[in-house]
Amino acid sequence: MMTETRSRKIGVGERVVKPLGIGVVGVGGGGGNIVSHLAKRGIQNVDFYAINTDKQALDELDAGLETIQIGARICDGEGAGGDPEVGRSAAQEDTQLLMSKFNGKRLLFIVSCMGGGTGTGASPVIANHASHENPGLLTVSILTTPDGGSGDQTVALASEGIRAMRDEVDALMVVPNNKPGIGMRKRHREVNELVYEKINAIARLLVDTQIPNVDMADLKATLSKLDGEAVDMFIGTASIEPEEMREEVHQTQDSQARFKGLLAQALDTDWLTIDFNAPIEEGRGVLSFTLGGDEDDEDIDDITDESSIKHSVEEMQAGAKTSNLKVASYIDDKLPKGAMVATVVLRAAYSSSEVTVDDAATTDMEIGYDDEPEFDPASLPKDKKAVTLTESAEEFDDFIEDQDEIAPPNSSLDFTANEDATTEFTRKNPS
Repeated sequence: MMTETRSRKIGVGERVVKPLGIGVVGVGGGGGNIVSHLAKRGIQNVDFYAINTDKQALDELDAGLETIQIGARICDGEGAGGDPEVGRSAAQEDTQLLMSKFNGKRLLFIVSCMGGGTGTGASPVIANHASHENPGLLTVSILTTPDGGSGDQTVALASEGIRAMRDEVDALMVVPNNKPGIGMRKRHREVNELVYEKINAIARLLVDTQIPNVDMADLKATLSKLDGEAVDMFIGTASIEPEEMREEVHQTQDSQARFKGLLAQALDTDWLTIDFNAPIEEGRGVLSFTLGGDEDDEDIDDITDESSIKHSVEEMQAGAKTSNLKVASYIDDKLPKGAMVATVVLRAAYSSSEVTVDDAATTDMEIGYDDEPEFDPASLPKDKKAVTLTESAEEFDDFIEDQDEIAPPNSSLDFTANEDATTEFTRKNPS
């Protein structure tokens, strides 16, 4: 069991904020790499952790996060070997160590790449114990799935891992790492950046003093479990900087038109298999907008038409029976006039196939989170007669000799015409 603490980077910015109790945990090799990217980018007021059975993988991560090795006795620092059951046992071995890291947290992100050993097996254990040890903790998980087809074992394991996580966390977002036409390394970079944008958006949402204010209670109302199962989650964010726009566009588009374009970008489901037409009971959500300028700017008052904003989102959440959306805005005088940032947090519904895999392929690959009976050597039969190859050969030769006496090769027996043969056969075969 080994714990290494490194200096944590704080994101660029002059704002001084009170601690919010946000933790981001990367579990396994893939999750650790993603969280290492987040720590390097810097997010204000967030603690980063990388948890793995593989000591070498932890040592190679960038500074800016706390690394935690689990399962040293089971894995000897060499990883879980792609076996989720080993990852699960490793997390259980170091439960007390892990829980001590999350005391006082109010929001915990668990980031993992499903399909491997440590991430798939340990993540549900971490989520379960963190929730039970910290009443009121909101657990939110962002999971990626492997690129593979039917019959791929990692895809089957990922599917089972996601099902296990649904029972443990409050909210879940699944990012399929199989976007066509993009190479593997570029896909990983884009997924890293996507996760950064989502988590950074939530952190800013809780830091900024908005009208009306958005706090942890609003997030819990949107993202808490329903009927004991995690809700599907959508986090969208987009921004417009005036200097990034062509001058003619900036002159011809009014603020309201640009604002609607920003909202459309924030609601883009790129990379995600969101199905906004799927039926859900209540389309809860939070929509927050940060606008550059000052409080006396009358143009800002014309931008945020609350009824128009809600209508745009309700149109997108066509499958929701009812809608409960909170719209808030924040004026940041450090941003140039005309700059806009949108953050959208919604309950959502994913397509039925989060991971493309045949049901038959998972039948023999279920992770088995329930304890299985251990093998008992005493259950084997003790009195077994040893038969040597020599004895077996002698028995076979005797059998052949008997058959030759009954029916020599290349001759046939006519039992009806040869009484002697019949008698001899009956003598040797009394049954």
